[in-house]
Amino acid sequence: MLKQIFKLSWMFALMSVFAFSACERDNLTNDEDLVMDYLDEALFHLQSEGNLGRFGCFELVFPVTLEFPDETTFMGDSYEELIQAIQEWKEANPDVEGRPTFVFPIEVISEDGEVISVNSKEELHELREECGGHFGGHGHHGHHGHCTPCFEIVFPITIQFPDETTAEAGSRIELKNLIREWKQANPDAEERPELVFPIEVEMEDGTIVTVNSKEELQELRESCDD
Repeated sequence: MLKQIFKLSWMFALMSVFAFSACERDNLTNDEDLVMDYLDEALFHLQSEGNLGRFGCFELVFPVTLEFPDETTFMGDSYEELIQAIQEWKEANPDVEGRPTFVFPIEVISEDGEVISVNSKEELHELREECGGHFGGHGHHGHHGHCTPCFEIVFPITIQFPDETTAEAGSRIELKNLIREWKQANPDAEERPELVFPIEVEMEDGTIVTVNSKEELQELRESCDD
C-alpha cells in the first residue's frame, strides 16, 4: 500500500513538473509574440506616417533618431539597427504603452530624387499626402521583414540646389548636414535640392546598378514591390 502511494506521489509530482514547464513555454511564446507584434506595429506606424520605405514614396536618409515612450532615445544607422533597438526596448519595457516616434528633423529622398528635410510630424503627413496618403494597402503583421529598401545609394553623390549650385556628399551624414543647412538658410523655398544623375545604387543581392535619370529611379523603386 505504501509503495502504491509513493508511486502515485511521484507520478503527480512529475505531471506537475511537466505542466509547469509547458506553461512556462507557453508564456515565453506569448511574450515573444507580443514583442514581435509590437515591433511590426511600431515600424509600420513609423513608415506609414510619411509613406516611407519599400511600399511608400520616400526613403529615409540615415542616421535617424527615435524617441521611445519613456523618453529615452536611440540613433540608428540602418533599419536593422532600428529593428534591434525597438525589439530590445519592448523586451525591457513589456508593460509600457505607446510607440517610438521620430526625432525631427529627418531627411528623405523622393521617388524622383528630391532630397527633403522634414521638420515636424505635420510636414511628414503633408509629404504622405503628396503621394496619395496611403501606404500600399499593407497591414503591419510581419512588417519588420519587409521594411528595408531593396537598394541603397552608393556614396559619394552630388546634390544640385534650386539656385543650380552643387555640392558633393561623401556619406549619409554629410548629405543630411548639407540638406539641413540649405533648409535653414532657405526656409520658405518651394523648390527642393535634387540628386545629380547618374548615381549608383547597391541592390539587396550586392549588385551595383547605375541609375541615369529620375525616370529610372522611379522605375527601380516601383520594382521593389514585385
